[in-house]
Amino acid sequence: MTSSNNQTKRAPGERGLSTKVFLGLLLAVGVLYGIILIYHANTPLPEPEQMTEASWLEQCRQLCAQYGLVTTGDIKQDAEVYLDRVDSHALSAPLAELLADTSFERAETEDFTLLGSPAPDFKLFNTENEEVSLADLNSKGPVILVFYYGYNCSHCVAQLFAIQKDLEYFHELGAEVVAVSADMPEHTREQYEEYGSFTFPVLSDPDYKVSEQWEVYFPPTEQDQDDLLHGTFVIDRHGKVIFANRGYQPFVDNKSLLFWLQEVDRATPNVSVSVSANPTVNAHLELVVAESD
Repeated sequence: MTSSNNQTKRAPGERGLSTKVFLGLLLAVGVLYGIILIYHANTPLPEPEQMTEASWLEQCRQLCAQYGLVTTGDIKQDAEVYLDRVDSHALSAPLAELLADTSFERAETEDFTLLGSPAPDFKLFNTENEEVSLADLNSKGPVILVFYYGYNCSHCVAQLFAIQKDLEYFHELGAEVVAVSADMPEHTREQYEEYGSFTFPVLSDPDYKVSEQWEVYFPPTEQDQDDLLHGTFVIDRHGKVIFANRGYQPFVDNKSLLFWLQEVDRATPNVSVSVSANPTVNAHLELVVAESD
């Protein structure tokens, strides 16, 4: 008998070793994902008012559970997936066309204590350890001020990635953007090296003093534990707060922010001078003035 006849013959329908290994790995991945889903389904989610600084990751878990996300540890990738799940995509139409959309309903401002009042000024350090003040930014035009949780949560930086994609629209309207978190400058720099940087100031508020001033951080009391919120504010060119949104999820409706900035221009008598270098915006503003007449 030849050596080939001595080899064990595979029974009809029997799978090879490589196929068995592949199916085993596939089964293991399925079991792991099932465990994650069971954990999300059976672990009670705390009420927002019960959350503390120590539960920031729990808030991220809420986002995962709500949108069916699985944290990968890749902050940029997780942020992109989150933005896709909440249907937040980079704007693509020309600015004048976006602002002429009469069917769009912008997000309304919340009833915030600082609404209509002068924006509290602050000075904080950026990623290069340079001091940046809100007043200096506001001297250039209106400001979009964002408070975010920092890089502790994979999905909490999503708003900054969304703003970066649409940043040119904000600049077309003469607006500055600035973001604030408790992350130290060196920590943010490390994240920049891995995930890329933002081209607007990202500032450090390590003791939450500014966050508390803007009512997105609430220190502990005898009755309540401390609390932290995301916050997005629009400050007009005169330093007045005209829009506020605070909550446990990032605000990623950039189109609404553009509409609020448009209100800033409408309310400013010399707006044609302040944005005269931008013919696209001027054309839209002239259309608005003509319609109002």
